[in-house]
Order: sequence, then structure tokens, then C-alpha cells
Amino acid sequence: MPSTNTPRPTKRTNKSKTSAGAKPNPATPKTVHIYILLDRSGSMESMRLDVIGGLNEFISQQKEAPGQARLTLVQFDSQDPQEVMLDAVHVSSVRPLTSADFQPRGGTPLLDATGTLIERALGREATRKLAGKTQEEIVFVTITDGEENQSRRCNLETVRRLIDGATESGWNFVFMGAGLDAYQDAERLGYASGSTQTWAADGDGAKKAWGSVSRAMHQLRSDVHSQAYFDKKEYFRGLKEAEES
Repeated sequence: MPSTNTPRPTKRTNKSKTSAGAKPNPATPKTVHIYILLDRSGSMESMRLDVIGGLNEFISQQKEAPGQARLTLVQFDSQDPQEVMLDAVHVSSVRPLTSADFQPRGGTPLLDATGTLIERALGREATRKLAGKTQEEIVFVTITDGEENQSRRCNLETVRRLIDGATESGWNFVFMGAGLDAYQDAERLGYASGSTQTWAADGDGAKKAWGSVSRAMHQLRSDVHSQAYFDKKEYFRGLKEAEES
């Protein structure tokens, strides 16, 4: 009579499993997406070349920073509150700007420019999410030398709501203001005081402003690349070079 004992199947071992005690590979660091909102109103004319030079130096220094970064550059005035100069371009590919790229004119529709650019960035992030792509580390930098005086579409309440919502989602907001009470205006909009800085509305002030933004950006990108903790409400980390006499 044949045996009714069925041989037991051999237990397979999964050799691809991580051995005990081994640490899994860390997640890929986020790409930092830098959004720069640059005031191009007429009052910027006196420091035009310094603004261009400072921006080019900022771009040059960011090419040397660790990790991946993309840059969206928008300049604004009352004739065009949202002129997109660079749209999500990898920093390594950005060419230097010339005097022809930055020609101050008109008034300062700061609220319209801010609200429109935030909505643009939100739309891009929503598209990335739908495509299953990793969300970017957003750093939104505003550089202005004048008070709001020309907005037609957005009001303070609208912009504050957008900034508060994006901040809760982990965005970093930076405000550089000259020729106005930067801290008071930034606070009304929803910017943290640790990420706000005032600068003198002249050539030397413009150079210091860009230098301070670049130094802090380099540190933030280093932290993102190494996946280290950093306080999103303390962009400047207590060091505000443009305010030093």
C-alpha cells in the first residue's frame, strides 16, 4: 500500500530581506524649490545694478550648495504683477541676469504678486502629488523696497490665509523689506519675525540683503540634504547681516 505521508514543502528563505540589525536606506532628500518674488517698482531704479549683481551672486553661490534645487523667479510692478523670468529651472542651469532683465517701473502690487505666485506654487505641488512625485521643500522669498499700493485682485486677508495655509503645510516664508516697517508688514502678512529682515534701500543694502539670503539658503539646503531638523520660522538663524551697521 503506498504511503499517505506527503512530503512537507521546503521552507524558502527570502535572501533579499535586510539582515537583522541593518538600517534601511534613508529616504532621498527633497529637492529645494526656491521661489523669489522680486519687486520691480520704480523706486528700485537707484539700486538696479546692485540688485542684479546680488541676484547673480546668489545664483552662483547656490550652484555650489549641496543637494538639488530649482528656481522660480518672478518680478512684479503695477504694469505686470507676475512676470515669470524663470520657471522651475534647475539652479545649475540658470544663466546670469543682465540689466535688460530688470528694468524698474510703476507701483507696488505686493498683495496681487504674492497671492498669484503662491497659487501658482500650490498648483504645481498639487500636480506633483497627483503624479506620485515627492513633494519639494518650498522656500518663498519676497524682496521689496516699498509698501503695497497697486493691488486689484488680492487683499490682505486673502494673502494671509494663503500664507498661513502654506506654512502649516511646511513651506518656508522669507521677507526682505526696505524703506518700510518690514517687521510690521511681514507680521500682518503672516511671515515669522525670525524669517524677516530689513535692509537699507541703497546699493550696499541690496548687496547685504542678497548675501544674507544666500548664506541662510545654503544652510537650509545643507539641512535638507542631510535630513537634519531646522526651524522653519528661523530662516536667518539669528544672523541678519543686512541689519548690521
